[in-house]
Amino acid sequence: MGSLGGRGKAVRTNPRQHILDTWRAFARVAIDNGEWAWGGRAGSNSISDAEQLLCLLYPATEVPGFRLHRPDAIHDDVLTVLKPLGDGLDIPMRILEALEQYLDRHTGEQGPVFAAGSAVQAQDPAEEATAEQQAFDLTDSYSVSITLCLSAKGFLREFQRTVERPNVRDRIDAVLSRLEDRLTAAMIGLLRSFVVDVLDPDSDAEHRLMRTVGQGRVVGRTLIQDLRTRLQPVRDKLPELTFGLPPENERVLRDYPERFFECGWTWGVAHDAPNIDLPAAAEVPQPRGAAEARPSLHFTVGALNGLADLFSLRTSRQGLLTSGQQPLREALSLRWGLASQYWSTIASFGSGTWPVEDVPWENSAGQSSAYFSALVLSIMGTEQPLPAGSAQRCVGVLAELAQRGLVNRRAEPDNRAIALHHPGVALPLGGMEQHGPPLVLVHTGYAATLAKTALLFASRTAGRRDRARLIETADAAVDHLLLRRHQATGLWDDPGNAFPGIQPAPAVPDWSMSEHAVEVFVAAATLASAPPQADQGQIDQAESKLAEAWHILDQERLNTPTAGGAQEQKLLREVQQALTRAASLAPTRPATAAALVDRALRDLDELAFARQAATGSA
Repeated sequence: MGSLGGRGKAVRTNPRQHILDTWRAFARVAIDNGEWAWGGRAGSNSISDAEQLLCLLYPATEVPGFRLHRPDAIHDDVLTVLKPLGDGLDIPMRILEALEQYLDRHTGEQGPVFAAGSAVQAQDPAEEATAEQQAFDLTDSYSVSITLCLSAKGFLREFQRTVERPNVRDRIDAVLSRLEDRLTAAMIGLLRSFVVDVLDPDSDAEHRLMRTVGQGRVVGRTLIQDLRTRLQPVRDKLPELTFGLPPENERVLRDYPERFFECGWTWGVAHDAPNIDLPAAAEVPQPRGAAEARPSLHFTVGALNGLADLFSLRTSRQGLLTSGQQPLREALSLRWGLASQYWSTIASFGSGTWPVEDVPWENSAGQSSAYFSALVLSIMGTEQPLPAGSAQRCVGVLAELAQRGLVNRRAEPDNRAIALHHPGVALPLGGMEQHGPPLVLVHTGYAATLAKTALLFASRTAGRRDRARLIETADAAVDHLLLRRHQATGLWDDPGNAFPGIQPAPAVPDWSMSEHAVEVFVAAATLASAPPQADQGQIDQAESKLAEAWHILDQERLNTPTAGGAQEQKLLREVQQALTRAASLAPTRPATAAALVDRALRDLDELAFARQAATGSA
C-alpha cells in the first residue's frame, strides 16, 4: 500500500486488489461440488445468506471495474479469480441460480421471511433461543434485504439485455418479480421498526440524556431550554409521521411538548407497531412485533445503511423502484431525516466539548461502548450538510477510537478492548424476554465501522490536513481487517491473527465480517474514483496562473505573424489547447491545471526568448 506524502494524502489501500483477493477466496468457498454452498459460521439465516451474496454482488454493482452482467466485457483479472464459478457466460447464470435459491430459502407460505434465526443467541450461554424467538424479524434483515434486492435488480436488468434465450429471460422476470415483493416487504418492515420513545420526566433515560449533553455542566433551566430549542426542528416534523406509530405515542407527543424523546430504529417490529395502511402494503404480511419501542444506535445505523442504497443516485437513474414503492420511499426518507438530525443534534450539542467527543458513548439504557461512539459519528456523517466544525472535531474522535479499539495499537492478552472485536459487542434485544430467555445480537465489526466512517468523512472534507488524518485512520483499520483474514479460506474472520490469547477460528467464513470488509473496500474505491479534493487557495492560485498565461498567449499571437513559421503556429495552438484544458480542470483539479499552465508558460517564454535572440542577432 503506497501513499502520497506532504499535506495532501491519498488512500493507501488498493481496493481493486483487495476485492479481487476476496472474490478469489469467495469463489473457492461459495461453490462446493458444483453447488452453491450456503451457511457460514453463524449458520444459514436471512441475514447471513444475503451478506454472502453481497460479497459478490455489491462490488459488481457499485464499482465499474467489477461489472459481471455482460459476459463479453468482464475483465480478465476478474475472470481469473472467479474461475470456480465458470467462464464469462457461466458467472451471470451462477448469480441468477443463487438468487433463485436465496428467495426459495427465505420465502414462506405468506411471503418473504426476515426471521432472526441463528443470527441471535441467548444472553446466558447455558440457555438457547426458542423457536418462537428465532422467528421474529430483525431490522438488520430488512436493511440488508434492501441492499441485496436493489443490487440484484440492477444486475439482472442489465444481464437480461444480453440474454436471447426465452427460458432464461423468463427466469429473470420471475426473480425480478420476487425481488420486488421482498423489497416492498423490507421497506414496510423498516417503517414498522422505526420508533419515537418519549422519555418520562426524571426517568433514568432522561437523566442519562441530560448527563450526555451536559458534559459536566449543571443541568439547569438554561441547558434544558437550549436542548429543547435545538431539537425543535425535529419535533416540528414528528406530526408528519402519519402512520407507523401507535395512537398513544402520538397523543403523548402532542400533549407533552416539553418532554424529551429519542427516535430511530429498534431491533425489529416494535411490540406496539400498527399495520401500515398503504396500497403497496395490502398484500404484504405484517407480523406482530416484540421489540421494545426504544431506538438502538446499532439498528439505526444498520437501517440508515440500507436506506442509503434506497436513496442513491444509482437507484433513481436505473428506476429500481415501482410506483407503488414510491410512497414507502418518501415515508422512509422522512424517518431517515429525523433520525440523522436527532442524533447529530445530540452529538454536537453545546459550545464546548461535544458529547460525541466524550468517549465512550452511553446509550439511554445505560450501556456504554466505544462502538456506540463510532456509530454516532457515522450518523453525523450522513447529515446534509455536515454540522459546522464536525470534520475537525471528528478527526480526533476517530483517531482516539482507533487507539481505544486497538486498531492501530499492540494488544496485551488481558486488554479489555479486545472484547470489541472478540467476542464482540453484545446488543440486548429488549422485549425478547417475553418469549423466552433474554437474547442478544453480537456484533464484531468495530474496525469495519471505523474504516467506513473515516472514509465517509474524508469524502466530505475539503481540508487537506483533516482529510489526511481521516485517511490515516481508515488505512489503519483496513490494515487491521486484512490481518484478520482467515489463512485457510482467505475470508473473515480470525481475530486471533490480531490479538494474543484467542484460539484459532474455525475454517468457516463469517459472512457478516466478510461483507463488512467488502463494504470498506467499496467505500475506498468510491473515494479513490471521486474528483480530488481542492481548497479555494489552490483554485485561486491555478486561476491566477491561467489568467497570466492567457494574457501572454494573446501577446504572442500579436507578435507572431500568421504567415510565420509553421513551428511557432503549431506551438501557439498547443498552448491554447493546454490552457483550455486547464480552465476546465481548475475548479476540481487545480494542481493538475496549474501543472498544465506551468508547461504552457515555459513554452511561451521559450518562444519569446527565441524571437528576442533572433532580433538581437539581426
